[in-house]
Amino acid sequence: MAFTPPVECPICRNTLDLDRTLEDHLVGSHSHFEVARYLASLHDRTESRPISD
Repeated sequence: MAFTPPVECPICRNTLDLDRTLEDHLVGSHSHFEVARYLASLHDRTESRPISD
């Protein structure tokens, strides 16, 4: 049987119970605004920027 590490919420950093999914946690514990703000910050950090000479 493969080991499945516990899932950590990227917003609040809580470790979820083994019987709980990240989706259930996000919907039940965080507002749409919190999730959207987190996703927007990820997008801003990963956006490619030109390298100047």
